Amino acid sequence: MEPEAAGGTEGAPNVSREWRPGIPSVREHLPSLIWGAALPIGVYFVVRSHVRTDVAALIVAGCFSAGWVLLQFVRRRRVDAVGIIVLSGFAVGVVSSTLLGGNAYVLKVRDGFFTALFGVACIVTVFTHDRPTLFYVSRYLSAGNDPDKVSAFDRLHELPIGRRTFRVLSVVWGVGLVVEAAFRLTLADMLPTGTFLAVSPFLTASVVGGLFAFTALYTRRIQGEAAALSASMVPEPASDDWSSPQIPLP
Repeated sequence: MEPEAAGGTEGAPNVSREWRPGIPSVREHLPSLIWGAALPIGVYFVVRSHVRTDVAALIVAGCFSAGWVLLQFVRRRRVDAVGIIVLSGFAVGVVSSTLLGGNAYVLKVRDGFFTALFGVACIVTVFTHDRPTLFYVSRYLSAGNDPDKVSAFDRLHELPIGRRTFRVLSVVWGVGLVVEAAFRLTLADMLPTGTFLAVSPFLTASVVGGLFAFTALYTRRIQGEAAALSASMVPEPASDDWSSPQIPLP
């Protein structure tokens, strides 16, 4: 059931020996973090004194995130899941704010709203689906659209220890993200827009950083269990094949 090396067991996915299931490096996503998150906050503070309302400043700032997604589409001829969420959140925020007569709150919390929905989906799908939402997010971040890598990643879920890992991580991430979103939604109502935008990234970074720390510690322990189980089942496991299940980070 474990993923095999390329050219190994018949029917095994043909993936590079250098590839292992897991999240891509932060460096790979640094441009998106800068253009999609950090820069819009800076733009808000720059343009706020030149426009009449918070709503106008937030819309101008949000245009930079939307512009980055559209630029990536022009370059790659596709929009990934994150880009779709960014564009959808921006569009929903602008439309909702307009219908509510220029309400700045819905623009401030549009990211928190989607975070809460994703957190709830992580929890609910543990009980309603064989593969929870976090599994698909982890697979997308790790394997992209490569069919061989996707197939190799799917084989992880065939392992009982793999299924248990994804279920535990889904619940932990779901609860953590719902709590983080609830705090942001509350702060957005209590704080002025500028103060909220300055505080919100630190709140998000603290919660998400804690979730990643838990994930790293938990999956390290699970990988140790998987390696011990594999050693007991395979007399002489090769060090460079797929005999030891690799449990990924989400």
